[in-house]
Amino acid sequence: MQIIKTILKKRAMCQFDPVEIELWRNVPFVKDRLANQEDMDFGSAVFMAEPNGEEHIPLEIDIPKLAYHIDQDTKEKSKVVIIQGEQVGDKKVLGIRYLNGGCGACLLFELEFIAY
Repeated sequence: MQIIKTILKKRAMCQFDPVEIELWRNVPFVKDRLANQEDMDFGSAVFMAEPNGEEHIPLEIDIPKLAYHIDQDTKEKSKVVIIQGEQVGDKKVLGIRYLNGGCGACLLFELEFIAY
């Protein structure tokens, strides 16, 4: 699972300020294309995938989008804004910003969308 290892390395570098709930739609994001280094530098992406020969395409998802990230160990829910989505092979990987600050990357099944 090289894709997940790569993303986990990037996660440690996340330095995002908190997002006010009323302004979540205003966060920068990447849509309909793959993220690049400029996107990461600007804060509109939290990872660049290294597909290692697997098909790598933008994920068809309406973003930015509000969701809960569900910790797979504790089942704790944290509100996040989805700011990027990419599919590498059969993995649907999303870049997220936590409303209380910071960021992460997760797989689609780890999210619960919020109607807002």
